[in-house]
Amino acid sequence: MMNDSYAPGRARTGRCKVFAALLLTLPSVALAQFEPSKVVLEAEAVARQFPDPAKPFTSPAFAPGRQDFTSHAEVFKFIDELALRSERVSVDIVGRSQQGRAMALAVLTGSRGFDANLPTVLLLAQQHGNEPAGGEAALVLLQRLATERAALLDRVNVLVMPRANPDAAESFARGSASGLDVNRDHLLMRTPEVQAITSAVLRYAPQVVLDLHEFTVAGRWVSKFGTVMRADALLQAATVSNLSPSVQVAQGRYLAAARTALEAAGHRVDDYHTSSTDAKDLSVAMGGVNVDTGRNVGGLRNAISLLLETRGVGIGRAHLARRVESHVLAAMAVIETAAAEGASLVRLQRDAGEGAAAQACKGDLAVVVRQTAQRRTLNFLDAKTGEPRDVDVLWRSSHQLEIERERARPCGYLIGAEQHAAVRRLRALGIEVTKVGGGADTAQPLWDVEDYVVEAEQSGKRQDARGAIADDQGGIRVLRVQTKPRQLTPTSGAFYVTMNQPLAALVSAALEPDSQNSFAANRLLNIADGQLRRVMRLPPQRATSR
Repeated sequence: MMNDSYAPGRARTGRCKVFAALLLTLPSVALAQFEPSKVVLEAEAVARQFPDPAKPFTSPAFAPGRQDFTSHAEVFKFIDELALRSERVSVDIVGRSQQGRAMALAVLTGSRGFDANLPTVLLLAQQHGNEPAGGEAALVLLQRLATERAALLDRVNVLVMPRANPDAAESFARGSASGLDVNRDHLLMRTPEVQAITSAVLRYAPQVVLDLHEFTVAGRWVSKFGTVMRADALLQAATVSNLSPSVQVAQGRYLAAARTALEAAGHRVDDYHTSSTDAKDLSVAMGGVNVDTGRNVGGLRNAISLLLETRGVGIGRAHLARRVESHVLAAMAVIETAAAEGASLVRLQRDAGEGAAAQACKGDLAVVVRQTAQRRTLNFLDAKTGEPRDVDVLWRSSHQLEIERERARPCGYLIGAEQHAAVRRLRALGIEVTKVGGGADTAQPLWDVEDYVVEAEQSGKRQDARGAIADDQGGIRVLRVQTKPRQLTPTSGAFYVTMNQPLAALVSAALEPDSQNSFAANRLLNIADGQLRRVMRLPPQRATSR
């Protein structure tokens, strides 16, 4: 769980050996890799439709006779050996997992080292530990970029985190050691794993983030439709309200590049989709629209933020080489696109941030949104015969969002002086927070604000496209609020969070109390008694920042 005193610090970076030292600090936790007895065995007619690539991979998981996946120690040994052989590879230890495992970020650069004037691409793998192909692909990509594609690094910086949830990767589990879903924690930042990822994002400011996952092949699809998934890969960009229009357009280019590369190699591609575990629920949904996943939070950081999922959960090592190839093909297409766009990509992120800041005090702000319900025909494989089967489903689209609740966009927010935990969390996200003066002095200017008035409150669970989020310990506060205007002078020690900053959309996502991921809903921020107020018009004077 997050320590409220957390603040991203400088991590250790170097080209020297890291493996031997890290081995001494690895926890003595027994490995519990996947159990072959629990693997879904596909019908032969299904299995033969997913042939392995002709060219073999040489990372540890593909060693002759290997029956499991690359271990944490092997990851570090692999990266260490690359760093020793290539001046283009360095290692940044950005944090540690809940069980004490070091989290390595491989930094691949041109001959002059990291260049902030070049575009930067961040690849995250295995936020869910039971989705191994992304982690294996990360090692293949590291090897390829450090050797045969090294010249590409003179035009683009590449950051690779092969294990974004190392404890879960070692135990072959979805959630973290505490049971929290790491990929649902990017706004609340309760896990050290997400804190480490965020510190890396703040340090390197990537313009493109590609999150590597795997999707369920059988399970719910068999029980609901008698089918298994046909696609090799599923793609989705950030789909969230208040996203920069220019970033949204750019995301389309990168999705198209990834899709083209995959299809050219004979891999079937579709929009990302999933379904709840409720057998009676026959709807199918794209990835969610809540501000909690790395994909959506990345988009609100004004980065091109993409999700790639391959056909893997539940089938063990079946088709592993093909699954890894899907990740490698798509990731290389994304990296090459970023390299080709060069300085224009860097400017796009900067301009998107400036555009977000310029919207302060203007227009409306979407507070709660939902997916749009449509009908769509999806193509599966019959689970027994392997024959293609079209299934008409209720499709919950994230391409078009319906606004459930919106408000006038404020100039910023006032937070009570005692809400230190919330302030620390905002700052850890990279959000600017300043301290304001105030007091009893009548000469102090009055602020035009809106108080939140809670009209209704009940307990609930956070939800996503898969259903209730199982790690939501104790549930959330489901709030319905109205706002009431007033004028006041802030009390001494209060905090001001301006919307005139590049991460304005993250500010409102965290502070508007209505959404299920807000700080208020998750008991990180008390909004009673004026502890949170919306500032609707700036006073003529402002106190200096802390």
